[in-house]
Amino acid sequence: MIVRGMNLLLIIACVTIVLALIVFPLIVSFKAEKKNENDNDSKSDIPKTEWEKIKEYSKKINKKTRDNK
Repeated sequence: MIVRGMNLLLIIACVTIVLALIVFPLIVSFKAEKKNENDNDSKSDIPKTEWEKIKEYSKKINKKTRDNK
């Protein structure tokens, strides 16, 4: 379904740009998470990440449901 008259180079450039816009933020966030994990190991007064808060909350809810049985 290639539009007639479009250059192959233009199509390749568009695909490359779209892939870069998807992959680049993933790489940056992965590196930031890894750095955050390394920093959390050395410092205990750093605020918890959202995932850590979610884990603690789920443990709290599970404990309440087990205690209510």
